[in-house]
Amino acid sequence: MNVDNKIALLEQEMQVLDVKEQKLSNQHDSQVKGSINQTKLSIKNALSRISHLSVHNMNTALFFIRENWKSGMTQAMMNMPFILNAGNNTGGNPSAAYSSALIGGLINGFFSGSNHSIYAPTWVAAGFNYYIVQQYGYEAVPWVTIMVGLQIYILSHMKWHHLIDFMPNYVIEGYYLGLLFLIANGYIDYAFGLSDMHSNRGFQVYHDRFQMYQEFFRRGDLYYLGASIFIFFILYFGWKINKDLPLIVLICLTGLMVGILFPTEKCLKNVYGDVSLKISFIESSGPHFQPDFWTLLFLFVYAIKMTFYITVQNLLCAKGAEYFTGVKCDHDKEIFCVSLTNICAGIFNSVPCCASIRLIILNIRVRNMNRWSSILNGLSVILFYGLFSRYFLEIPLYFVSGILLYSAYMCPTWPYLEMLWRTKRRLILVKQITISIICVYYGAIESTIIGSMYAMLQFAEKMSAAASEVIVSSDEIQKNSLIKRSCIRQQDGADLQLRNDTLGYEDDFPDIQHFKGSFCIYRFNGAINYINVKNHIAQIKKLPESDYIVLSFRYVSVFDDEAIDKLSLMIQALISSQREILFTGLNQGMIDEMRYNEYMNNFYKKHRQHFKLLGS
Repeated sequence: MNVDNKIALLEQEMQVLDVKEQKLSNQHDSQVKGSINQTKLSIKNALSRISHLSVHNMNTALFFIRENWKSGMTQAMMNMPFILNAGNNTGGNPSAAYSSALIGGLINGFFSGSNHSIYAPTWVAAGFNYYIVQQYGYEAVPWVTIMVGLQIYILSHMKWHHLIDFMPNYVIEGYYLGLLFLIANGYIDYAFGLSDMHSNRGFQVYHDRFQMYQEFFRRGDLYYLGASIFIFFILYFGWKINKDLPLIVLICLTGLMVGILFPTEKCLKNVYGDVSLKISFIESSGPHFQPDFWTLLFLFVYAIKMTFYITVQNLLCAKGAEYFTGVKCDHDKEIFCVSLTNICAGIFNSVPCCASIRLIILNIRVRNMNRWSSILNGLSVILFYGLFSRYFLEIPLYFVSGILLYSAYMCPTWPYLEMLWRTKRRLILVKQITISIICVYYGAIESTIIGSMYAMLQFAEKMSAAASEVIVSSDEIQKNSLIKRSCIRQQDGADLQLRNDTLGYEDDFPDIQHFKGSFCIYRFNGAINYINVKNHIAQIKKLPESDYIVLSFRYVSVFDDEAIDKLSLMIQALISSQREILFTGLNQGMIDEMRYNEYMNNFYKKHRQHFKLLGS
């Protein structure tokens, strides 16, 4: 069965279920209704899995457009103030970011590694771009955008972006919680009918936030603040009532109508002027920009900072949406997509962009969306910012502010935070709030780096517990029996005694004919690395007095060079105290790796009979 026939069959099943649901609308059989809704959901998921962009005829094209127009148009309308601000804060023309939004939407739809990604000009790069504009003029910004795309593509071959899978969820959620305050603080001036934060300066206008809010309440319009809060509550309660209703589209169109019928100076047009979509190509010269070799080299090095920031932010958005919505993401495709997007944006004389905002902050169910949502977002950019841009800039600021406050509120995953509170995992909440505070005062990327470093050190501390087993010889050694004591070094340093039983020792002890006397076998479990080797050494030093100490490596999965170096120092100390050291459970690869250490190499040459390989 081909794709078209399968899609047609699934659509027919959906129509049949819709008819059944209408017949049951006046009945109260909740079980039957629940079964119908579950079946419809499974069919929608099946349709989403069939194809992201399989449009083989007009019917399938109309189906995808019908399913995704709400999310595409919603994102385009909601992104408008972010796009204008990203272009404005570079120190150039706000319209420079429009082409990035168009290119990002279209390329993301065809090449992205996820269904939920929407690309837009990034506010992360605004400060970097502002410095470049001041030094070389706007003509240098598209060159840097291309360099960012090339650097991201080069980094993608190192596969380091897969490390995002090891970032704890509380770090990502702390980032989103901080993003709430960043968006709210960055656009709160709109709520007062002001535009102080969007004055084409590229840096913070006020000395601190306390001074900023003082000025807002002194000079701002409190009626505008009330209207902004009213718009926010309309979106909030509307989302509670009907999650599929494109309220942001309806609010924007209402604001557009109000702005046309009742013109006001407190609108986006007064902030940014007449802005429209303009497509142009990269320029190779300007009044301050002459791209010689040394200038391009400086810009290439300078672009490394933006590359790092954009890549981290892109992966944070992808990872956050993947975890909190269950929508899988192909990180390799995602990185390739953001690379291609920036290269094309630079060619078309625009600014850097990345997945700065995702569909998870919309009142649209992400699982039902596919890449057509992103394509329709790009086409909506042409419609709203190209053909009707001068009308859309007439929207009053309190409409824009209400939408932005709602989008900021929807950044954190509130059910996840409620679950942490309900299950009394308060420490994780404290960590998230701390990361969000760092995000607000020092930056979003800095907060995630600090949070990840803390998580890594905490993980290293837990992994430093030295898992091991200790076997000591009994008084009846002649009967070939041993007393086994299994010990696991816990984080608090206590030994946990599991059981005592008898165990044969032939596999862990060299030939008994050549070694007479008491012995103690120390079995390493798992990995031996620089993190836990200190605890292993501390446990070995506490072993009971015996003639022989046997170090068993049969259950070791891996060990690193630093661990071998420290073990060699311990072995020297034990030998100097007149104790024999034996090694068992080794394979030839382990021995070869040990011999990179000079002392271990000499010890192996002189006492080869003290080493027993696995199976020998």
